[in-house]
Amino acid sequence: MRTHHTAGTAAVAALLVLTGCAGPDADHAGMSDEGKPTPAHKVVKDTDREAELLAPDASEETATLLLHRWVGAHVRERRTFTVRVVRSEGADTAVCRGTYYADQQTADVISSGTVQSGSWPYTHVECPGPASP
Repeated sequence: MRTHHTAGTAAVAALLVLTGCAGPDADHAGMSDEGKPTPAHKVVKDTDREAELLAPDASEETATLLLHRWVGAHVRERRTFTVRVVRSEGADTAVCRGTYYADQQTADVISSGTVQSGSWPYTHVECPGPASP
């Protein structure tokens, strides 16, 4: 009876790993963001395709964390979505920009095949802005 229970527990654990039970933005492996507070921000734009988040003191690290948290909490049932983190309203350059892709096919169409990932959904993050506030 104990063996049956242990085998069942192992099967459930394997299923959780395979299904990526971490929300819509499961592919940010290596980011140890548990326990870190979500950076202070203001939503200045939120449409069906994109959002812009104002975080005046954002570094690349905090902007990336904010992108992943925002995507994880807000992007549902969409094929693609872009989020920008800026330090001032109307800024031309984002601190970081993240584009969410639901699957490889969507990424291939939107990015002309340049975005690849080992698992889906995936958020591709780029940080072209200055490194510090």
